[in-house]
Amino acid sequence: MRVLIRTWTREGGERSAQDRIVETLQLRIGRGTDQDVELADLRVPLALAEIVIDGAHGLAIHAKGGHRVWINDSPAEDGRLAPSDTIDCGRYRLTVRKPPQEVDALVEIEERISAREERSERLAGLSTSLAATGLSRRGLSWLLFIAVLLPSLLIPAYLRFGTALIPTVHAAKPVWPTDHVWIPGPSSTAHAFFQNDCARCHQKPFEQVRNEACLDCHKGLHHHAEDARWASLPVFAQAQCEDCHEEHKGQARLVDTHNTLCTSCHANPQQKFSGIDIEAAQDFSEHHPTFRPRVARYDASVREFRFITVNDKQPQELHSDTNFIYPHDVHLKAEGIKSPSGNKVLKCAGCHEIDSSGVSFKPIDMQRHCAECHRLDFDPDAPDRTVPHGSEAQAIQTIRDYFARVALAGGVIKPDAPAVVQMIRKPGEQLDRPSAQIALAWADQQADQTIDEIFDKRICGYCHIVERTGDLALPFRVTPIQLQTRIFPHGDFSHAAHKQEKCTSCHAAETSKHSEDLLMPELKRCRDCHGDPGADSKVQSYCTECHGFHIAPTRTMDKSSVASASAQPTAMTKP
Repeated sequence: MRVLIRTWTREGGERSAQDRIVETLQLRIGRGTDQDVELADLRVPLALAEIVIDGAHGLAIHAKGGHRVWINDSPAEDGRLAPSDTIDCGRYRLTVRKPPQEVDALVEIEERISAREERSERLAGLSTSLAATGLSRRGLSWLLFIAVLLPSLLIPAYLRFGTALIPTVHAAKPVWPTDHVWIPGPSSTAHAFFQNDCARCHQKPFEQVRNEACLDCHKGLHHHAEDARWASLPVFAQAQCEDCHEEHKGQARLVDTHNTLCTSCHANPQQKFSGIDIEAAQDFSEHHPTFRPRVARYDASVREFRFITVNDKQPQELHSDTNFIYPHDVHLKAEGIKSPSGNKVLKCAGCHEIDSSGVSFKPIDMQRHCAECHRLDFDPDAPDRTVPHGSEAQAIQTIRDYFARVALAGGVIKPDAPAVVQMIRKPGEQLDRPSAQIALAWADQQADQTIDEIFDKRICGYCHIVERTGDLALPFRVTPIQLQTRIFPHGDFSHAAHKQEKCTSCHAAETSKHSEDLLMPELKRCRDCHGDPGADSKVQSYCTECHGFHIAPTRTMDKSSVASASAQPTAMTKP
Protein backbone atom coordinates (compact mmCIF):
# COMPACT_ATOMS: atom_id res chain seq x y z
CA MET A 1 0.00 0.00 0.00
CA ARG A 2 1.33 3.42 -1.06
CA VAL A 3 0.17 6.17 1.24
CA LEU A 4 0.73 9.87 0.69
CA ILE A 5 1.09 11.61 4.05
CA ARG A 6 0.62 15.37 3.88
CA THR A 7 1.59 17.31 7.00
CA TRP A 8 0.21 20.85 7.39
CA THR A 9 2.09 23.40 9.47
CA ARG A 10 1.55 27.07 10.32
CA GLU A 11 4.24 29.69 10.09
CA GLY A 12 3.49 33.38 10.51
CA GLY A 13 -0.20 32.85 9.77
CA GLU A 14 0.57 30.94 6.56
CA ARG A 15 -0.20 27.24 6.07
CA SER A 16 2.31 25.06 4.29
CA ALA A 17 2.29 21.36 3.46
CA GLN A 18 5.02 18.76 3.33
CA ASP A 19 4.40 15.49 1.51
CA ARG A 20 6.02 12.11 1.91
CA ILE A 21 5.09 8.68 0.57
CA VAL A 22 5.10 5.57 2.76
CA GLU A 23 4.97 2.07 1.33
CA THR A 24 3.64 -0.34 3.94
CA LEU A 25 1.09 -3.09 4.47
CA GLN A 26 -0.59 -1.07 7.21
CA LEU A 27 -0.17 2.58 8.17
CA ARG A 28 0.78 2.63 11.86
CA ILE A 29 -0.31 5.59 13.98
CA GLY A 30 1.00 6.42 17.47
CA ARG A 31 3.49 8.29 19.60
CA GLY A 32 6.29 5.75 19.23
CA THR A 33 9.27 6.50 17.01
CA ASP A 34 8.66 3.24 15.13
CA GLN A 35 5.24 4.40 13.90
CA ASP A 36 4.62 5.57 10.29
CA VAL A 37 2.64 8.55 11.60
CA GLU A 38 4.43 9.78 14.73
CA LEU A 39 2.30 12.12 16.88
CA ALA A 40 4.28 13.98 19.56
CA ASP A 41 1.57 14.16 22.21
CA LEU A 42 1.77 12.34 25.55
CA ARG A 43 -1.96 11.63 25.41
CA VAL A 44 -1.46 9.51 22.32
CA PRO A 45 -0.42 5.87 23.05
CA LEU A 46 2.84 4.57 21.65
CA ALA A 47 0.89 2.40 19.21
CA LEU A 48 -2.68 3.69 18.74
CA ALA A 49 -4.12 2.26 15.51
CA GLU A 50 -3.45 0.95 11.99
CA ILE A 51 -5.03 1.95 8.68
CA VAL A 52 -5.28 -0.85 6.11
CA ILE A 53 -6.94 -1.46 2.75
CA ASP A 54 -10.16 -3.38 3.34
CA GLY A 55 -10.61 -5.17 0.01
CA ALA A 56 -12.98 -3.36 -2.34
CA HIS A 57 -14.48 -1.28 0.45
CA GLY A 58 -11.55 1.12 0.66
CA LEU A 59 -9.76 2.00 3.87
CA ALA A 60 -10.41 0.71 7.39
CA ILE A 61 -8.92 1.62 10.75
CA HIS A 62 -8.27 -0.78 13.65
CA ALA A 63 -7.38 0.40 17.15
CA LYS A 64 -4.63 -1.52 19.00
CA GLY A 65 -4.18 -2.57 22.61
CA GLY A 66 -7.76 -1.91 23.66
CA HIS A 67 -7.55 1.77 22.74
CA ARG A 68 -10.24 3.76 20.93
CA VAL A 69 -10.05 6.24 18.12
CA TRP A 70 -12.35 9.21 17.50
CA ILE A 71 -13.76 8.98 13.98
CA ASN A 72 -15.82 12.00 13.06
CA ASP A 73 -16.06 12.95 16.79
CA SER A 74 -17.34 9.47 17.78
CA PRO A 75 -15.30 6.87 19.68
CA ALA A 76 -14.80 3.50 18.03
CA GLU A 77 -12.40 0.56 18.07
CA ASP A 78 -12.76 -0.20 14.33
CA GLY A 79 -14.33 1.54 11.40
CA ARG A 80 -14.34 2.17 7.66
CA LEU A 81 -12.92 5.37 6.33
CA ALA A 82 -14.24 7.46 3.49
CA PRO A 83 -12.91 10.68 2.00
CA SER A 84 -13.35 13.66 4.34
CA ASP A 85 -13.50 11.40 7.45
CA THR A 86 -11.50 12.76 10.37
CA ILE A 87 -9.56 10.96 13.10
CA ASP A 88 -8.77 12.96 16.26
CA CYS A 89 -5.62 11.95 18.18
CA GLY A 90 -4.79 14.31 21.05
CA ARG A 91 -4.18 17.73 19.60
CA TYR A 92 -3.75 16.28 16.09
CA ARG A 93 -6.43 15.69 13.46
CA LEU A 94 -5.98 13.21 10.61
CA THR A 95 -8.21 13.70 7.54
CA VAL A 96 -8.70 11.09 4.82
CA ARG A 97 -8.76 12.60 1.32
CA LYS A 98 -9.41 11.20 -2.12
CA PRO A 99 -5.96 10.01 -3.27
CA PRO A 100 -4.36 10.81 -6.63
CA GLN A 101 -3.89 7.95 -9.09
CA GLU A 102 -0.28 7.12 -8.17
CA VAL A 103 -1.10 6.29 -4.50
CA ASP A 104 -3.65 4.15 -2.67
CA ALA A 105 -4.49 6.61 0.10
CA LEU A 106 -4.03 10.23 1.13
CA VAL A 107 -3.92 11.21 4.79
CA GLU A 108 -3.56 14.81 5.95
CA ILE A 109 -2.16 15.65 9.39
CA GLU A 110 -2.66 18.99 11.11
CA GLU A 111 -2.43 20.30 14.66
CA ARG A 112 -5.84 21.47 15.82
CA ILE A 113 -4.05 23.45 18.52
CA SER A 114 -0.32 23.96 19.01
CA ALA A 115 1.49 22.73 22.12
CA ARG A 116 2.13 26.31 23.20
CA GLU A 117 -1.53 27.30 22.82
CA GLU A 118 -2.66 24.20 24.68
CA ARG A 119 -0.31 24.93 27.60
CA SER A 120 -1.48 28.56 27.76
CA GLU A 121 -5.13 27.51 27.88
CA ARG A 122 -4.42 24.93 30.58
CA LEU A 123 -2.53 27.42 32.76
CA ALA A 124 -5.23 30.01 32.27
CA GLY A 125 -7.81 27.56 33.54
CA LEU A 126 -5.71 26.78 36.61
CA SER A 127 -5.07 30.39 37.64
CA THR A 128 -6.97 31.76 40.61
CA SER A 129 -7.30 35.40 41.50
CA LEU A 130 -6.62 36.65 44.99
CA ALA A 131 -10.14 38.02 45.21
CA ALA A 132 -11.53 34.51 44.80
CA THR A 133 -9.86 33.47 48.09
CA GLY A 134 -11.56 36.17 50.12
CA LEU A 135 -8.22 37.70 51.20
CA SER A 136 -6.75 41.11 50.61
CA ARG A 137 -3.17 41.66 49.63
CA ARG A 138 -2.31 43.19 52.99
CA GLY A 139 -3.90 40.36 54.98
CA LEU A 140 -2.17 37.71 52.89
CA SER A 141 1.16 39.48 53.32
CA TRP A 142 0.85 39.47 57.13
CA LEU A 143 -0.22 35.81 57.13
CA LEU A 144 2.77 34.75 55.05
CA PHE A 145 5.12 36.90 57.15
CA ILE A 146 4.05 35.20 60.40
CA ALA A 147 4.10 31.75 58.78
CA VAL A 148 7.71 32.25 57.71
CA LEU A 149 8.93 34.11 60.80
CA LEU A 150 7.61 31.76 63.50
CA PRO A 151 8.79 28.29 62.36
CA SER A 152 11.82 29.37 60.38
CA LEU A 153 13.39 32.01 62.61
CA LEU A 154 11.93 32.40 66.09
CA ILE A 155 11.64 28.74 67.13
CA PRO A 156 15.12 27.69 65.92
CA ALA A 157 16.67 30.80 67.44
CA TYR A 158 14.97 30.19 70.79
CA LEU A 159 15.95 26.51 70.86
CA ARG A 160 19.58 27.40 70.15
CA PHE A 161 20.05 30.44 72.39
CA GLY A 162 17.25 30.30 74.93
CA THR A 163 17.13 26.65 76.00
CA ALA A 164 18.50 27.27 79.48
CA LEU A 165 14.92 27.60 80.71
CA ILE A 166 13.91 24.25 79.21
CA PRO A 167 15.87 21.39 80.86
CA THR A 168 14.35 18.74 78.58
CA VAL A 169 16.12 20.22 75.58
CA HIS A 170 19.48 19.33 77.12
CA ALA A 171 18.45 15.75 77.88
CA ALA A 172 19.92 12.82 75.97
CA LYS A 173 16.69 12.61 73.97
CA PRO A 174 15.09 16.09 73.95
CA VAL A 175 11.34 16.39 73.97
CA TRP A 176 11.35 19.28 71.53
CA PRO A 177 13.04 19.15 68.15
CA THR A 178 16.38 20.92 67.98
CA ASP A 179 17.59 23.25 65.29
CA HIS A 180 19.00 20.22 63.44
CA VAL A 181 15.52 19.83 62.01
CA TRP A 182 16.22 23.00 60.04
CA ILE A 183 20.03 22.92 59.83
CA PRO A 184 21.11 19.26 59.68
CA GLY A 185 24.68 20.05 58.67
CA PRO A 186 26.69 18.81 55.69
CA SER A 187 26.57 15.16 54.71
CA SER A 188 29.59 12.90 55.04
CA THR A 189 31.74 12.38 51.99
CA ALA A 190 30.63 8.74 51.82
CA HIS A 191 27.00 9.79 51.26
CA ALA A 192 27.63 12.95 49.27
CA PHE A 193 26.39 11.45 46.01
CA PHE A 194 22.79 11.30 47.27
CA GLN A 195 22.82 14.06 49.89
CA ASN A 196 19.92 15.85 48.17
CA ASP A 197 17.77 12.72 48.22
CA CYS A 198 16.60 12.94 51.84
CA ALA A 199 14.02 10.17 51.42
CA ARG A 200 16.80 7.68 50.72
CA CYS A 201 17.52 7.53 54.47
CA HIS A 202 14.59 9.40 56.04
CA GLN A 203 11.93 7.04 54.74
CA LYS A 204 9.30 8.16 57.27
CA PRO A 205 8.86 11.81 58.36
CA PHE A 206 9.76 12.69 61.95
CA GLU A 207 11.17 9.21 62.65
CA GLN A 208 14.73 8.15 63.37
CA VAL A 209 16.54 6.63 60.41
CA ARG A 210 15.82 2.91 60.53
CA ASN A 211 18.43 0.16 60.15
CA GLU A 212 16.52 -1.14 57.14
CA ALA A 213 17.22 2.10 55.29
CA CYS A 214 20.97 1.58 55.77
CA LEU A 215 20.84 -2.09 54.82
CA ASP A 216 19.07 -1.26 51.55
CA CYS A 217 22.47 -0.13 50.26
CA HIS A 218 24.81 -2.03 52.56
CA LYS A 219 23.51 -5.48 51.67
CA GLY A 220 25.42 -8.50 52.95
CA LEU A 221 26.99 -6.54 55.81
CA HIS A 222 27.86 -8.85 58.70
CA HIS A 223 26.64 -8.06 62.18
CA HIS A 224 28.93 -7.97 65.19
CA ALA A 225 27.40 -11.20 66.48
CA GLU A 226 25.76 -13.46 63.91
CA ASP A 227 24.84 -16.20 66.41
CA ALA A 228 21.17 -15.98 67.37
CA ARG A 229 22.04 -16.40 71.08
CA TRP A 230 23.95 -13.13 71.03
CA ALA A 231 22.03 -11.24 68.35
CA SER A 232 18.82 -11.44 70.40
CA LEU A 233 20.35 -9.66 73.40
CA PRO A 234 19.24 -6.02 73.87
CA VAL A 235 22.73 -4.61 73.32
CA PHE A 236 22.59 -5.98 69.76
CA ALA A 237 18.86 -6.24 69.04
CA GLN A 238 18.18 -2.61 69.99
CA ALA A 239 21.29 -1.18 68.38
CA GLN A 240 20.87 1.42 65.65
CA CYS A 241 23.35 2.01 62.85
CA GLU A 242 23.49 5.70 63.70
CA ASP A 243 24.58 4.90 67.25
CA CYS A 244 28.06 4.54 65.80
CA HIS A 245 27.74 6.12 62.36
CA GLU A 246 26.66 9.72 62.92
CA GLU A 247 25.59 11.50 59.75
CA HIS A 248 25.39 15.24 58.99
CA LYS A 249 28.58 15.96 60.90
CA GLY A 250 30.59 16.80 57.82
CA GLN A 251 33.37 14.37 58.73
CA ALA A 252 35.17 12.41 56.06
CA ARG A 253 34.54 9.08 57.82
CA LEU A 254 31.38 7.67 59.35
CA VAL A 255 33.17 5.13 61.56
CA ASP A 256 33.15 5.73 65.31
CA THR A 257 36.78 5.17 66.37
CA HIS A 258 36.39 5.89 70.07
CA ASN A 259 37.60 2.99 72.23
CA THR A 260 34.50 3.15 74.42
CA LEU A 261 32.62 1.57 71.53
CA CYS A 262 34.57 -1.63 72.29
CA THR A 263 35.48 -1.37 75.98
CA SER A 264 31.89 -0.80 77.07
CA CYS A 265 31.46 -4.56 76.56
CA HIS A 266 34.98 -5.99 76.34
CA ALA A 267 36.29 -4.41 79.55
CA ASN A 268 34.22 -6.92 81.51
CA PRO A 269 32.66 -9.42 79.08
CA GLN A 270 31.67 -11.88 81.80
CA GLN A 271 29.45 -9.23 83.38
CA LYS A 272 27.81 -8.48 80.02
CA PHE A 273 27.63 -12.04 78.71
CA SER A 274 28.14 -14.92 81.08
CA GLY A 275 29.90 -17.98 79.69
CA ILE A 276 31.60 -16.27 76.77
CA ASP A 277 35.11 -17.51 76.02
CA ILE A 278 36.91 -14.21 75.62
CA GLU A 279 39.45 -12.32 77.68
CA ALA A 280 38.85 -8.82 79.02
CA ALA A 281 40.35 -5.84 77.19
CA GLN A 282 40.21 -2.46 78.92
CA ASP A 283 42.98 -0.69 77.02
CA PHE A 284 46.00 -1.51 74.85
CA SER A 285 48.93 -0.32 76.94
CA GLU A 286 48.27 -2.46 80.05
CA HIS A 287 45.07 -4.49 79.86
CA HIS A 288 44.99 -6.25 76.54
CA PRO A 289 44.97 -10.04 75.95
CA THR A 290 48.02 -11.63 74.40
CA PHE A 291 47.85 -12.71 70.79
CA ARG A 292 45.91 -15.86 70.01
CA PRO A 293 46.97 -16.96 66.53
CA ARG A 294 45.08 -19.45 64.40
CA VAL A 295 47.48 -22.27 63.53
CA ALA A 296 47.35 -25.38 61.35
CA ARG A 297 47.59 -29.00 62.41
CA TYR A 298 48.11 -31.72 59.81
CA ASP A 299 46.20 -35.00 60.02
CA ALA A 300 48.11 -37.56 57.98
CA SER A 301 45.24 -40.06 58.07
CA VAL A 302 43.09 -37.87 55.83
CA ARG A 303 45.88 -35.69 54.38
CA GLU A 304 44.13 -32.47 55.44
CA PHE A 305 44.73 -29.57 57.79
CA ARG A 306 42.58 -28.45 60.69
CA PHE A 307 42.93 -25.16 62.52
CA ILE A 308 43.01 -24.31 66.22
CA THR A 309 43.61 -21.14 68.22
CA VAL A 310 46.48 -21.03 70.72
CA ASN A 311 48.08 -18.42 72.99
CA ASP A 312 51.43 -17.75 74.62
CA LYS A 313 50.33 -19.63 77.73
CA GLN A 314 50.87 -22.77 75.66
CA PRO A 315 54.35 -22.17 74.16
CA GLN A 316 54.64 -25.78 73.08
CA GLU A 317 51.66 -25.20 70.76
CA LEU A 318 52.96 -21.99 69.18
CA HIS A 319 53.78 -23.55 65.83
CA SER A 320 51.87 -24.17 62.62
CA ASP A 321 52.27 -27.30 60.53
CA THR A 322 53.37 -26.55 56.98
CA ASN A 323 54.88 -29.82 55.65
CA PHE A 324 57.39 -27.53 54.00
CA ILE A 325 61.16 -27.49 54.52
CA TYR A 326 62.31 -23.88 54.52
CA PRO A 327 64.92 -22.63 57.01
CA HIS A 328 64.69 -18.83 57.03
CA ASP A 329 68.12 -18.46 58.62
CA VAL A 330 69.82 -20.17 55.67
CA HIS A 331 68.08 -18.03 53.07
CA LEU A 332 68.66 -14.75 54.91
CA LYS A 333 72.41 -15.04 55.43
CA ALA A 334 74.06 -11.63 55.17
CA GLU A 335 76.68 -12.99 52.80
CA GLY A 336 73.98 -14.51 50.57
CA ILE A 337 73.47 -18.02 49.22
CA LYS A 338 74.83 -19.82 46.21
CA SER A 339 72.65 -19.97 43.11
CA PRO A 340 73.19 -21.13 39.50
CA SER A 341 73.74 -17.49 38.53
CA GLY A 342 76.17 -16.76 41.36
CA ASN A 343 75.95 -15.55 44.94
CA LYS A 344 72.53 -14.07 45.74
CA VAL A 345 71.49 -11.99 48.77
CA LEU A 346 67.80 -12.52 49.58
CA LYS A 347 65.42 -10.10 51.29
CA CYS A 348 62.08 -10.79 52.95
CA ALA A 349 60.21 -8.72 50.37
CA GLY A 350 61.63 -10.88 47.60
CA CYS A 351 59.12 -13.61 48.51
CA HIS A 352 56.61 -11.87 50.77
CA GLU A 353 54.77 -9.34 48.59
CA ILE A 354 51.97 -7.37 50.23
CA ASP A 355 48.63 -7.82 48.47
CA SER A 356 46.15 -5.09 47.55
CA SER A 357 44.50 -5.19 51.00
CA GLY A 358 47.76 -4.25 52.71
CA VAL A 359 47.03 -6.88 55.37
CA SER A 360 48.03 -10.20 53.87
CA PHE A 361 50.53 -11.35 51.25
CA LYS A 362 50.36 -12.73 47.76
CA PRO A 363 50.79 -16.53 47.51
CA ILE A 364 54.31 -17.89 47.22
CA ASP A 365 54.85 -19.09 43.67
CA MET A 366 57.49 -21.66 42.71
CA GLN A 367 58.20 -20.21 39.28
CA ARG A 368 58.35 -16.61 40.49
CA HIS A 369 60.14 -16.99 43.82
CA CYS A 370 62.05 -20.30 43.88
CA ALA A 371 62.88 -21.52 40.37
CA GLU A 372 65.86 -19.21 39.90
CA CYS A 373 67.79 -21.16 42.56
CA HIS A 374 65.87 -24.44 42.83
CA ARG A 375 65.93 -25.64 39.25
CA LEU A 376 63.86 -28.65 38.23
CA ASP A 377 66.16 -30.13 35.55
CA PHE A 378 66.77 -33.87 35.86
CA ASP A 379 69.31 -34.87 33.16
CA PRO A 380 72.75 -33.22 32.92
CA ASP A 381 72.76 -33.90 29.18
CA ALA A 382 69.63 -31.72 28.79
CA PRO A 383 69.85 -28.92 31.41
CA ASP A 384 66.94 -27.02 29.85
CA ARG A 385 64.53 -29.94 30.23
CA THR A 386 62.60 -29.65 33.54
CA VAL A 387 59.75 -31.45 35.27
CA PRO A 388 56.46 -29.61 35.93
CA HIS A 389 55.90 -28.44 39.50
CA GLY A 390 52.77 -29.29 41.47
CA SER A 391 51.79 -32.72 40.09
CA GLU A 392 53.64 -35.95 40.90
CA ALA A 393 51.94 -37.82 38.06
CA GLN A 394 52.88 -35.21 35.46
CA ALA A 395 56.48 -35.08 36.70
CA ILE A 396 56.85 -38.89 36.50
CA GLN A 397 55.27 -39.05 33.06
CA THR A 398 57.55 -36.25 31.79
CA ILE A 399 60.65 -38.18 32.88
CA ARG A 400 59.48 -41.46 31.34
CA ASP A 401 58.51 -39.79 28.07
CA TYR A 402 61.85 -38.02 27.89
CA PHE A 403 64.02 -41.13 28.30
CA ALA A 404 61.81 -43.17 25.95
CA ARG A 405 62.22 -40.54 23.24
CA VAL A 406 65.98 -40.29 23.81
CA ALA A 407 66.44 -44.09 23.70
CA LEU A 408 64.47 -44.50 20.48
CA ALA A 409 66.21 -41.54 18.81
CA GLY A 410 69.71 -42.85 19.58
CA GLY A 411 72.96 -40.97 19.88
CA VAL A 412 73.10 -41.21 23.70
CA ILE A 413 76.68 -40.65 24.96
CA LYS A 414 76.74 -42.93 28.00
CA PRO A 415 79.25 -45.81 28.22
CA ASP A 416 76.87 -48.15 30.06
CA ALA A 417 74.05 -47.65 27.55
CA PRO A 418 73.29 -50.48 25.08
CA ALA A 419 74.79 -50.14 21.64
CA VAL A 420 71.39 -49.63 20.05
CA VAL A 421 70.87 -46.59 22.29
CA GLN A 422 74.33 -45.12 21.57
CA MET A 423 74.03 -45.67 17.81
CA ILE A 424 73.40 -42.52 15.78
CA ARG A 425 70.52 -43.10 13.36
CA LYS A 426 69.60 -41.46 10.13
CA PRO A 427 66.58 -39.15 10.05
CA GLY A 428 63.42 -41.26 9.77
CA GLU A 429 65.21 -44.52 10.57
CA GLN A 430 63.17 -46.77 12.85
CA LEU A 431 64.29 -49.64 15.06
CA ASP A 432 63.09 -53.17 14.61
CA ARG A 433 60.99 -54.65 17.38
CA PRO A 434 63.78 -56.46 19.31
CA SER A 435 66.04 -53.38 19.21
CA ALA A 436 63.19 -51.11 20.28
CA GLN A 437 62.46 -53.37 23.27
CA ILE A 438 66.13 -53.17 24.34
CA ALA A 439 66.09 -49.37 24.03
CA LEU A 440 62.84 -48.97 25.97
CA ALA A 441 64.05 -51.32 28.72
CA TRP A 442 67.10 -49.07 29.16
CA ALA A 443 64.80 -45.99 29.13
CA ASP A 444 62.64 -47.49 31.92
CA GLN A 445 65.75 -48.21 33.99
CA GLN A 446 67.03 -44.66 33.59
CA ALA A 447 63.59 -43.19 34.35
CA ASP A 448 63.23 -45.26 37.54
CA GLN A 449 66.65 -44.14 38.78
CA THR A 450 65.91 -40.50 37.96
CA ILE A 451 62.45 -40.57 39.57
CA ASP A 452 63.89 -42.05 42.75
CA GLU A 453 66.67 -39.45 42.75
CA ILE A 454 64.61 -36.30 42.24
CA PHE A 455 61.77 -37.25 44.60
CA ASP A 456 63.77 -38.74 47.44
CA LYS A 457 67.17 -37.09 47.29
CA ARG A 458 67.71 -34.08 45.07
CA ILE A 459 64.75 -31.91 43.99
CA CYS A 460 61.38 -32.65 45.60
CA GLY A 461 62.74 -33.99 48.88
CA TYR A 462 64.86 -30.91 49.30
CA CYS A 463 61.83 -28.74 50.18
CA HIS A 464 58.94 -31.20 50.58
CA ILE A 465 58.09 -34.20 52.72
CA VAL A 466 57.89 -37.09 50.25
CA GLU A 467 56.20 -40.44 50.93
CA ARG A 468 56.81 -43.75 49.18
CA THR A 469 53.51 -45.30 48.11
CA GLY A 470 54.56 -48.72 46.82
CA ASP A 471 52.53 -48.04 43.69
CA LEU A 472 54.45 -48.71 40.45
CA ALA A 473 52.49 -46.07 38.54
CA LEU A 474 52.88 -43.40 41.26
CA PRO A 475 55.75 -44.51 43.52
CA PHE A 476 56.05 -41.17 45.37
CA ARG A 477 53.58 -38.72 46.83
CA VAL A 478 54.29 -35.20 48.13
CA THR A 479 52.61 -34.30 51.41
CA PRO A 480 50.22 -31.29 51.06
CA ILE A 481 51.64 -27.98 52.29
CA GLN A 482 49.97 -25.10 54.09
CA LEU A 483 51.50 -21.64 53.95
CA GLN A 484 49.27 -19.36 56.01
CA THR A 485 49.25 -15.67 55.18
CA ARG A 486 46.86 -14.69 57.97
CA ILE A 487 46.95 -16.09 61.51
CA PHE A 488 44.83 -13.66 63.53
CA PRO A 489 41.11 -14.58 63.34
CA HIS A 490 40.00 -11.54 65.35
CA GLY A 491 42.27 -8.80 64.09
CA ASP A 492 43.83 -7.23 61.03
CA PHE A 493 47.45 -6.13 61.01
CA SER A 494 48.28 -3.73 58.20
CA HIS A 495 51.72 -4.56 56.83
CA ALA A 496 51.36 -1.74 54.33
CA ALA A 497 51.09 0.80 57.17
CA HIS A 498 54.36 -0.54 58.67
CA LYS A 499 56.41 -0.72 55.48
CA GLN A 500 58.90 1.79 56.89
CA GLU A 501 59.94 -0.85 59.44
CA LYS A 502 62.35 -3.67 58.68
CA CYS A 503 60.66 -7.07 58.65
CA THR A 504 63.28 -8.47 61.03
CA SER A 505 62.54 -5.78 63.62
CA CYS A 506 59.36 -7.70 64.45
CA HIS A 507 59.92 -11.16 62.95
CA ALA A 508 62.89 -13.26 64.07
CA ALA A 509 63.32 -14.82 60.65
CA GLU A 510 67.12 -14.57 60.64
CA THR A 511 67.34 -17.15 63.46
CA SER A 512 64.44 -19.40 62.45
CA LYS A 513 65.50 -22.90 61.38
CA HIS A 514 62.05 -24.39 60.76
CA SER A 515 59.16 -23.31 58.59
CA GLU A 516 56.75 -24.31 61.41
CA ASP A 517 57.92 -21.30 63.44
CA LEU A 518 55.20 -18.64 63.65
CA LEU A 519 57.68 -15.76 63.70
CA MET A 520 54.98 -13.76 65.48
CA PRO A 521 56.14 -10.81 67.59
CA GLU A 522 55.04 -10.52 71.19
CA LEU A 523 52.48 -7.95 72.28
CA LYS A 524 55.16 -5.90 74.02
CA ARG A 525 56.84 -5.32 70.64
CA CYS A 526 53.68 -3.54 69.44
CA ARG A 527 53.59 -1.51 72.65
CA ASP A 528 57.05 -0.15 71.88
CA CYS A 529 55.42 2.16 69.33
CA HIS A 530 51.67 2.12 69.96
CA GLY A 531 49.84 3.57 72.94
CA ASP A 532 46.34 4.48 74.05
CA PRO A 533 44.57 7.66 72.86
CA GLY A 534 46.13 10.59 74.67
CA ALA A 535 49.61 9.06 74.89
CA ASP A 536 52.38 11.65 74.46
CA SER A 537 55.38 9.67 73.26
CA LYS A 538 53.71 6.91 71.24
CA VAL A 539 51.40 6.51 68.30
CA GLN A 540 47.87 7.01 69.60
CA SER A 541 45.98 3.92 68.48
CA TYR A 542 42.33 2.93 68.59
CA CYS A 543 40.72 -0.49 68.80
CA THR A 544 39.20 -0.21 65.32
CA GLU A 545 42.63 0.11 63.73
CA CYS A 546 43.14 -3.64 64.24
CA HIS A 547 39.67 -4.94 65.06
CA GLY A 548 36.65 -4.55 62.80
CA PHE A 549 33.12 -4.38 64.12
CA HIS A 550 31.16 -6.02 61.31
CA ILE A 551 32.97 -9.34 61.37
CA ALA A 552 32.19 -12.45 59.34
CA PRO A 553 30.53 -15.44 61.05
CA THR A 554 33.82 -17.40 61.07
CA ARG A 555 35.36 -14.61 63.13
CA THR A 556 32.56 -13.97 65.64
CA MET A 557 33.15 -13.96 69.38
CA ASP A 558 31.05 -17.10 69.84
CA LYS A 559 33.03 -19.44 72.08
CA SER A 560 32.52 -22.32 69.64
CA SER A 561 34.74 -20.52 67.14
CA VAL A 562 37.66 -20.28 69.57
CA ALA A 563 39.05 -23.80 69.96
CA SER A 564 41.82 -24.24 72.51
CA ALA A 565 45.02 -26.03 71.64
CA SER A 566 44.20 -28.86 74.02
CA ALA A 567 40.91 -29.55 72.22
CA GLN A 568 40.91 -31.84 69.22
CA PRO A 569 38.12 -30.76 66.81
CA THR A 570 36.81 -33.60 64.69
CA ALA A 571 35.74 -31.41 61.78
CA MET A 572 38.45 -31.09 59.18
CA THR A 573 38.66 -27.69 57.53
CA LYS A 574 40.69 -26.24 54.74
CA PRO A 575 42.31 -22.78 54.84
